[in-house]
Amino acid sequence: MLDSYEKFLSEYVTKEDFFNFGLNETIYIPIEKVEEEWKLLKTRIKENQSVFIRGFGRDAAGTHLFFDFYSKVFQNDNIDKDPTNNQKPTKLIETLTQLKKNKDIRNYQVSHIFGRTKNIFAFTAPWNIVYMPKILDPFTGHEAKGEMIDEYQKLFQQQSYEKFHPFIDEFNNIMTDSELVESIENYFEDLYNTNKDIKIVQKFEKAVRDEFSPIEIV
Repeated sequence: MLDSYEKFLSEYVTKEDFFNFGLNETIYIPIEKVEEEWKLLKTRIKENQSVFIRGFGRDAAGTHLFFDFYSKVFQNDNIDKDPTNNQKPTKLIETLTQLKKNKDIRNYQVSHIFGRTKNIFAFTAPWNIVYMPKILDPFTGHEAKGEMIDEYQKLFQQQSYEKFHPFIDEFNNIMTDSELVESIENYFEDLYNTNKDIKIVQKFEKAVRDEFSPIEIV
């Protein structure tokens, strides 16, 4: 059984060694599987089929706002919250890599490369999901801060973009499509006119803007 802790501790660790370990031992979904699953995801979104996102807000109490957003902007009424916030991505990568945690691999975690877990095009996008050595968790979590964190995340995202740039470029084209941008603008204009709690609308709008921002690789 492949164990990331054992592989890491068998090496003399410098920053470069640590970074190289993380980059080299990250497990990606094979590109042919990525292409196939990405097409299926886009079809499910377009044809009002079941798609999942991560919950929004404290205790996921604001997730209904995204449901309404997707219903009106994308005409998809079959958006659901992931039961555990990572169940669907985990099942997807297990299926497409044929590697199951604690059976085929140990001390790896399922991570989203570019976040955007409330975006239906990104949460279960196969180009956005990897198995990462769990020891790298401090370098990928939102709570982690610092120059080394930024340096590793930059390298990790650059490597991932090199592998999957056709799909990521397509995602960016979808996010910047003029019709979609206009639909989002119209949606929030109506929401501000009909919702009395402006602070909630402002918080939700910021979340949507972040989730639907194009991916930029520095």
